[in-house]
Amino acid sequence: MLKKFREKIENFLKKQAATPNLDFGCRNVKVKEKNYLMCRAVVPDIPEILAIERSVYQGDQPWDFMNFESQIKDKLTSLYIVVRYEDMMVAFAGCNFVYGKNEAHITNIAVLPEYQNRGLGMMMLETLLAEAKAYGCSKISLAVKVSNKKAQALYQSAGFKKRAVKEKYYHTEDGLEFEYDLLKKNLKKRVEKGWKKIEI
Repeated sequence: MLKKFREKIENFLKKQAATPNLDFGCRNVKVKEKNYLMCRAVVPDIPEILAIERSVYQGDQPWDFMNFESQIKDKLTSLYIVVRYEDMMVAFAGCNFVYGKNEAHITNIAVLPEYQNRGLGMMMLETLLAEAKAYGCSKISLAVKVSNKKAQALYQSAGFKKRAVKEKYYHTEDGLEFEYDLLKKNLKKRVEKGWKKIEI
């Protein structure tokens, strides 16, 4: 009886040790000569996240408080990051690292309209790519509305390739699924070209 219990404990500890670490400390980041603070999202950030979501989607709210709460609280397999400029949240992004076999999935990327075209979307995208690779994923995917040409251009410029059309993925509109091969890209080179991060 005691032997079986000990074996269960040992197996549990082995699994815990084998689980990749998703620690993400706050970072000062400089993007196009502006300084921002990027941190892991916490539950009290959700009202600001929802405000950005409504602003980006013209009043629509694809995800509600509970959706974000469950993802933010899941610190083993999900990572949500928020970006602040002078203490105001201006962007957020999220990723699930167990979407498929060795595959991560970017669930959200949103930047306040007045802060778009400043490199923040690309910076968050590059951050999630680097974190997914460090987690042990070999690829990362995301979905975007067929009509959202601006986002598609961002993803393709980062090296994503179209994988599939997802019919009526967004209720009344089809989605395009994109994939990025983490094994074939030199992330370090891309990151150094685009932005600089400093751990704090």
